[in-house]
Amino acid sequence: MKTVSVISTGTADPPRTPLRHPQAAVLVAAHLAELDTPRPINVYVIEHARGLILFDTGQDRASVTDSTYFPAGFTGYLYDRLARFDIGEEDTLTAQLAALGYAPADVGTAILSHLHQDHIGGLAELKDASLLVSAAEWAELARPGPELHRFRSTASSLPWRPCVTWPPRGAWTWCCATPRTASPASSPARRC
Repeated sequence: MKTVSVISTGTADPPRTPLRHPQAAVLVAAHLAELDTPRPINVYVIEHARGLILFDTGQDRASVTDSTYFPAGFTGYLYDRLARFDIGEEDTLTAQLAALGYAPADVGTAILSHLHQDHIGGLAELKDASLLVSAAEWAELARPGPELHRFRSTASSLPWRPCVTWPPRGAWTWCCATPRTASPASSPARRC
């Protein structure tokens, strides 16, 4: 590993509205004292001997510019109350990578801690990278109502081929997915 840099794709400001349920209000109040200021939405850029690696991809700017970004109905109502995002034009993953002298095409692998929107928002900008995500997390996308669990998309809409798990067994099984645009010769097992 050569260097690790931290970039930010904006900030998240937690809700400050009181909750009607007394127990929930007590729990939230305890945490709001710690979350009194907006928190950065960080991405870790790892310059590795095997290429450029990202740990998480941040929040998508469309979440503040596109009124149809979040689901409609009750789920959208919940999303609207999770946090307020501040993501400027200069906060996109592409712009932040450019500040370090990189382009999205330079990223070989994106390791995703989990598939919530503030961790996968930059995936649309990474058309050539392989993904590394826990197999359990990937499987959550196939369950009914992934948006209710703060997952942004269903597995079929992600621009990656289905995952190949590695190792085949174990508590910490990881899932590796390659871009759908990758040639068949570059199998997930060889790329990840």
